[in-house]
Formats: sequence, C-alpha cells, structure tokens
Amino acid sequence: MISHKHKCIFIHIAKCAGSTVENAFGVDIADQSQNNHKNFFGWDDKNKLYLQHATPQELLSYGLIDENTWNNYYKFVIVRNSWDKSISDYFWMLRKEFLKGSFIKYLNRSGKFKKKLTDNSNSEYRGDHLTKQIDYFKLNGKFIKYDKVLFFDQLKTGLPEVAKDLSLPIDFFDKKINANPEKKHYSKYYSYRMIKKVKKIYGQDIKFFGFKFDDKRSFKEKVLLFLKLKNPTNM
Repeated sequence: MISHKHKCIFIHIAKCAGSTVENAFGVDIADQSQNNHKNFFGWDDKNKLYLQHATPQELLSYGLIDENTWNNYYKFVIVRNSWDKSISDYFWMLRKEFLKGSFIKYLNRSGKFKKKLTDNSNSEYRGDHLTKQIDYFKLNGKFIKYDKVLFFDQLKTGLPEVAKDLSLPIDFFDKKINANPEKKHYSKYYSYRMIKKVKKIYGQDIKFFGFKFDDKRSFKEKVLLFLKLKNPTNM
C-alpha cells in the first residue's frame, strides 16, 4: 500500500494485519477485485498479482513504483511467526475460500488447495499468501532497510510508533480488521509432523527473523494431535 498524502509505503505480507493498516489509510478493502494503482490494492490482471501483496521487487520491476519514490518514502512492514502465520492462513482458507483439506496439503499447495494456490491466471489466486517473508526484504539482490519492521505479536506498541513517525493520531490504527477468530494459541493446533513441515518450508524465514515455536500444548494435547494424524482430514 502506498499513501502519497503521508509519503509512506506499507509492504503487506499476507496474514500480518495488513487489512487493518490499509483500512486506517482509507483504502477500500471490501472489493479485492478492484485494480487500485493509486494505493496498490486489488487484482492487477496485467501482472497477475494482488497489488497489496506484491513484493518490493515486483513493485519496481513491473514499473508500479519508481525508484525515487521508493527511496524517499517512509517504509514499514509487519512480519509474523511462521507457525502462527501458517495456521492462521490455513483457517482463513477454510473459512473464506471454502476449501477443504489437511494442513499439510495446504502447505504443499495440493489437493483442493492446488488451483487456488498455483493458478494465477485470475483473481481467484491466493498463492501469494504462501510467499516467504524474506522475499519482501530483498531488492535487486540486496536486503532492504525498512524504516520500521514490526512483529505481529507486538503491534500494540509497534503501530503507535509508526503513527508517531508519520505524525498521525495515536489511535490511527486502533480499528482492527479481520481479527483471527481462533482463540487458542497457535501451538495447540500443531502435531509434530506439522511443526516439522513448516520449519522445512519456511526455514529461511525462521532463521532470518529468529522465530521460535512457542509450545503451549499440554501432554494430553500432544497425544491427541498425534492420534489425529491417523485420520488427518482437517489437519
């Protein structure tokens, strides 16, 4: 998302509170099919991507933004623990996209998830949700120096800091959009196999950002999740 009024660029990694940020800046997030180059939002049929999830490399390579604007605007991004992000997005796919299948199939982009996560020929595509977070930190082979990198679990303090940096009202980001309805801690959905799978796929992110699997499962929960693998229809 870009705001010329406030001279800032927000890089929206999927399932990292992006809708909350975009809504705060007045972006109409209700219509995902729109092609809003003014704010970088909606489906861009020419480049076959959702503008809000474009990586910095895509934004510049496709000529969506010029280098002068990129270099001079305030830039911020939100990152999220890979295990937390993955399970949140999995439930989002089940709930919003009406897909069915195991968590492993979701990560593998297979089964009922395959078309939605691999076919970018139209706006039904959602594969950008699985883009590695480290890809949003690279531009022309070099690591990007953001003005602010926020962690999803520290947004209560992080977003007010961004508001202060941009001379915005302190409550600018207070309205939360698409808050995750899953109330349990993310670890309580994980079996050992699922933990390993996320680590294998997102190992670069985990190492780069220092993510850890914060295990809050009881022994009983671990056993039940292990047994559930014998009938892994939903997980």
